[in-house]
Amino acid sequence: MKGFLASMYIGLQIESNWTKKWVWLLYLAAYPIGSFLAVIILYGIFGQKTGLLPYALYGTIFYYSLSMVFFDMAFSVHDDREHYQTLKYIFLSSTSYRTYLCGRAATRYLIALAGIIINLCWLIPVLRLPFHPDWGYLIAGAILGYLVAAGLGLAVASVFLLTIKLDVDVVDALFGGIFVLSGALFPPTAFPAVFAKIAEFVPLSPFIELMRRAISGKILTSFLSDMSTFQLLGRVALSAAVLFALGWVLVFFGSRQAQRKGYIDVTTAF
Repeated sequence: MKGFLASMYIGLQIESNWTKKWVWLLYLAAYPIGSFLAVIILYGIFGQKTGLLPYALYGTIFYYSLSMVFFDMAFSVHDDREHYQTLKYIFLSSTSYRTYLCGRAATRYLIALAGIIINLCWLIPVLRLPFHPDWGYLIAGAILGYLVAAGLGLAVASVFLLTIKLDVDVVDALFGGIFVLSGALFPPTAFPAVFAKIAEFVPLSPFIELMRRAISGKILTSFLSDMSTFQLLGRVALSAAVLFALGWVLVFFGSRQAQRKGYIDVTTAF
């Protein structure tokens, strides 16, 4: 637990050490706006008749909360190895590298949630979004969401451990693909039937739909409408368990291979 908390503290320092604390707090509130501004323009101004603004806005916000975690976890491998050149020292410390990554992820997740809460305080009344929260499902979903994001982050980090040069294009493609298929921006029922079925099994899809229902109190579209909220929670729990266990194992083997090949302290000035 000490190693986990220490990793959380390191993550907080990395996130906030570039400016004064009050400026960072303003940044914390303003940063998420870019993730949903396009949604407000698309559905709030040009697509008012579709009635999809609550669906798309809630979906984008909750996708943001997870995507920031698993991509930051992956990029932390590159940062620690290239920019800070501390990766080898982390491996030599008494804290396991997997615990370190999970601690960093927890800090990033809490920061993302804080930004979301701050912005929902004005988005809900200004845009008149449906807000009938089920706090039990919201809290359970938020906890499981961390495990989903951490599992995906661990899996991607295991690949980055064995990749000397950062491949940004692959990460961007993964980010965009999951964003579209998860149903964050628009219902996957708009896809051909085959792709709509695939979207149901994207790990983030049930989480996003669970959080939509938990905060709005409504089923906003037909996507996953045949599942009850409790069934969605069960699917999210299953996804969280499988992804976290898979990511944990992949980082274990990835770390061993990276140490054997001497990739822990390799720098490319990239």
